[in-house]
Amino acid sequence: MKNVVVVGIVLLMLFNLAVAQETTEKTKMVGLNPLGLLLNLYSGHYGIITNGGANELNFPFLYWSPLDELTIMGIGAKYRIYKDGNGKGAFYGGTFDAMSVSWDYETLDDNWDWSTENVTGVTFTPGAEVGYRWSWENGFTLAPTIGAGYTLGTIEASDGTEADFGSSGISWSLGIGLAYMF
Repeated sequence: MKNVVVVGIVLLMLFNLAVAQETTEKTKMVGLNPLGLLLNLYSGHYGIITNGGANELNFPFLYWSPLDELTIMGIGAKYRIYKDGNGKGAFYGGTFDAMSVSWDYETLDDNWDWSTENVTGVTFTPGAEVGYRWSWENGFTLAPTIGAGYTLGTIEASDGTEADFGSSGISWSLGIGLAYMF
């Protein structure tokens, strides 16, 4: 699944390079966050620049399975406002993410035997981010971002143990949005 998403994004970017017609203004983008690959976090996004470059609607998605016992899949929406109103440069905005978490919680029972409980749930994270977008004539862009949010919802086992990832509390994000605009 992980490799399929990465390969699909790369193929889509190459396809757009091969067949895209020259236009005076590129307003759509597809991209990925190469920083996440260091953590086996596969994430990408689709974005649209609107209002003559003043705003951006961005729809991120992710798949992360840092351990065999934990899998997180998420989707979201971001609304960005560009300081200079031209679809590049400094931006800030609001974010909203929804994550589906699946956690195999292992514990010792009263008989000293290992038991596994599959805990699943959905959490929501409203937040904010700031960043800067560089754009080149060939369509490639780079947009490093930093953000913070507050996750609503708890991923909790029957004995009250809460998951370390994907559960309630303050969260932060760091990204390097490498994208191709068309």
